[in-house]
Amino acid sequence: MSPDTLQLSWRARLCRWAAASVAAWAAVVAGCGGGVGVGGTGAYASGPVTGFGSIFVNGIEFEDRNAQVEDESGASRSRDALRLGMLVEVESGPIGGTSSAPTATATRIRFASELVGPVQSVDLAGSSLTVLGQTVLVASGRTAFDASYTEGLASVALGGNVEVYGFYGLNGRLIATRIEPRGGTLAAFKLRGAVSGLDLGARTFRLGALTLDYDGVVPPTGLRDGLIVRVTIATTAVGGRWKVLTFEDGVRRLPDRGDARLRGTITAFATTRSFSINGQPVDASTATLENESGIALGARVEAEGAASGGVLRATRVKVDDGGAEVGELRGTIEASFPALQTFVLRGVRVTYGVNTEFQDGSAADLSVGREVEARGVLSADGTRLLATRIRIR
Repeated sequence: MSPDTLQLSWRARLCRWAAASVAAWAAVVAGCGGGVGVGGTGAYASGPVTGFGSIFVNGIEFEDRNAQVEDESGASRSRDALRLGMLVEVESGPIGGTSSAPTATATRIRFASELVGPVQSVDLAGSSLTVLGQTVLVASGRTAFDASYTEGLASVALGGNVEVYGFYGLNGRLIATRIEPRGGTLAAFKLRGAVSGLDLGARTFRLGALTLDYDGVVPPTGLRDGLIVRVTIATTAVGGRWKVLTFEDGVRRLPDRGDARLRGTITAFATTRSFSINGQPVDASTATLENESGIALGARVEAEGAASGGVLRATRVKVDDGGAEVGELRGTIEASFPALQTFVLRGVRVTYGVNTEFQDGSAADLSVGREVEARGVLSADGTRLLATRIRIR
């Protein structure tokens, strides 16, 4: 049902107004309750890409053959640009299939990274790196690296430009879901994060350890400390300040959908019943909460329900178990290295061994050009899919 056709009470109208601002929402939505409406038709999912064949996001297999694919600027892109670990938003028709294998047909897929810039430090012991003054955490079995980084974090060179996809955790630290190199000369750097140290007179603020100067640039409405913004900046600082080139709100409004699913970190928290995921407000007042004690600021969670008025009206919220990312790949083998028990599928190295279950064939069938399905978990260093099951097609 379209929200425009709903006969809203004054409380529901207040809730919708509050959702426009995370800070205002956190103070108000706890008393709003659910039941504003079931949202529009179709489905929406936001989270990292965990597989290909179609595209897998939040446990749903989305047929993407005819989907419109675009980047954060709205420019049209090929679906071949999608990679493991990228953060995407998927709009689709209704979700079908089964409860254990849900499917849908994607109509639009949008991907956006959080950070593009030079690597300033790499801490192998601490599993982190610093990029443009932002601390980036690498999670074992959860952060995918581009194939060119054959040793994961150990392959990342100081001074090189990288692009990072991920979620923001506590203290503004970025929890990476994918890291890839950016070659060539960049016209601008990019970052997204929560504003701090805002000085309206000097027209400066901070994102992480970076001081940004937005003089001459129109800021998003309601600029304040805590607001999540996305900026591009000049590639050289002047007097310790980085010039903002473009400036926009860093959180996209949820579309009205009867089935909406979010996966990410809690970036604002009032109670276990009212919080936001990746900056998007969630009303969990009537939701089933799994491991409620784990629902806290900075926690990685999954939530599902219906979206209306820019708010997810959750029916279920689950805390992420923290295990290695499960992935599934389908396609044609691009390269095969039998001696290493490895082959390449959809640009991802897949390794197998004595604990791998083979269906409709054996390791001897893993030749270039053969159609296969591989399911497994991401390796600790984020460079390979460790296959638990391979099906020869």
